[in-house]
Amino acid sequence: MPRAFSLSYGLDAETEAASFWAWLNDVRDVLDGTGQPGEEVRDFVASQRRQIERYALTQPDYEDTKFNLSVAIALIGHHYASTQKLLNGLADYGLLAGPNQSAMPAFHTISEPALETDAPD
Repeated sequence: MPRAFSLSYGLDAETEAASFWAWLNDVRDVLDGTGQPGEEVRDFVASQRRQIERYALTQPDYEDTKFNLSVAIALIGHHYASTQKLLNGLADYGLLAGPNQSAMPAFHTISEPALETDAPD
């Protein structure tokens, strides 16, 4: 990926690292009921809270497991945000046009559904 594109869309290593740490701090704040995490993080953690609690309660060290899960959730959130930045950048360049719009053929597979096979039963 060209460096100028990476920097323009916040996909450089420093911004990616800062994004992860921000997600981790916000996830911990949501789980601890402290701080002022963003709405996106609050909503995402809320959607996963039941699974977090259920899993953490089955582990010998509840607090350690809760911390590990908060890191995992931060990684998911950070990855999702990075992917959205990449897709938005590609869309800005017209590389994610739908099937009835013109786009560079090399990128058509990004917007098309996965191939399905009709295997006999």
